[in-house]
Amino acid sequence: MKKNLFLTLACAIGLSLSAAFAQSITINYGNQAAFNTSDVKTFRFANSNNDLRLTKANNTAVTYPVKEITSVEFSNEPANLVQKYADGEPAPIVFNCLEVNNVNPLVTLNYTLKKTGKYLFDAVVLFSSNINYSQKEDVVYLHNNENVEPILLHADKYIKPLKEKGIKVLLSILGNHDCSGICNLGPERSKAFAQAIADTCAKYNLDGVFFDDEYSNYGTQGTAKGFVQNSYSAASRFIYDVKQAIGPDRWTVIYRWGGISSLVAVDGHNPGEYLDFVLSNYNVNTDQARFYPGITKAQQGVNSISMNSPWSVESNMQFVRKQKYGALLVYNLTPYNSSYASTQKPALDAIAKTLYDDEIVYGTGDYRKDWKTMDWLREPNR
Repeated sequence: MKKNLFLTLACAIGLSLSAAFAQSITINYGNQAAFNTSDVKTFRFANSNNDLRLTKANNTAVTYPVKEITSVEFSNEPANLVQKYADGEPAPIVFNCLEVNNVNPLVTLNYTLKKTGKYLFDAVVLFSSNINYSQKEDVVYLHNNENVEPILLHADKYIKPLKEKGIKVLLSILGNHDCSGICNLGPERSKAFAQAIADTCAKYNLDGVFFDDEYSNYGTQGTAKGFVQNSYSAASRFIYDVKQAIGPDRWTVIYRWGGISSLVAVDGHNPGEYLDFVLSNYNVNTDQARFYPGITKAQQGVNSISMNSPWSVESNMQFVRKQKYGALLVYNLTPYNSSYASTQKPALDAIAKTLYDDEIVYGTGDYRKDWKTMDWLREPNR
């Protein structure tokens, strides 16, 4: 970033810029495409003036290294291709949770809204990596299967194009049929595994973590040390540790199931402080605030949709919009399956129509799963 630009901004706005000064802000940085956002809540320098941190009204934030910024432009015109709106307010953030054993995450790029050009999906969840325990090495570790690993190793091909369009990419963590799980790590194991997750997020430029507590065989650790009785409090401690490790700019998102179907305060911090989003089970519209103290509607997703059986989508989306919930989970989109045209496309159309008074423009990109396990389980150019 040019020094005079930094000084100009510093003199003009000090440490904070109110959204009242502009309806949209465009930040141009490095050789990458500009990031353009509307509905700005605050815009301030952070980390000893080395970063610019922009926070939107729904409390999502983006941080830009000052040295990479080439210009910052303010406009009284609303930004395009960034925020969807319904009833004059930010619409729910839509998570596309994909079984990457079957689907290429780039299929997300084939769904845009006609009126705004905004992508239907705001975030992709790579489902799923696993939490596992090695008895030989006595360590809880992150296991990436033969379909997750190629996506991470070839992030420039499978992750970067999504992020360049403003779509966040999260890694899912799921139990894997051994004694380790989200809900039974002792303090030392909790911090160590949280740091391993943070290292993975940093290495592959991921935007956060999605937790699903299934398939862990709690209570089978035998004489292994460092595990505790599975509980809401142990799960809370671990997810809190993850949030501390990955930092405020990356998301912690949970699927309300199993041992994380209720969480508690950790060191005086309510779940609403260390969780970014809580996503309900399919077709469940229960408010989650009593299970996660401090959680707001803006942090909740209700009436999640399984594309295996997308029931009552229009009425469920009417509820989401009327009650002003801030998120929505769509699971198991499979655009190359035989049932896609008859069941999944009508469900997607109903989401666009009901939430945004809009329709979907379906892209034609052929994003089938194209990695070959043995060829792709190594770093590129090696």
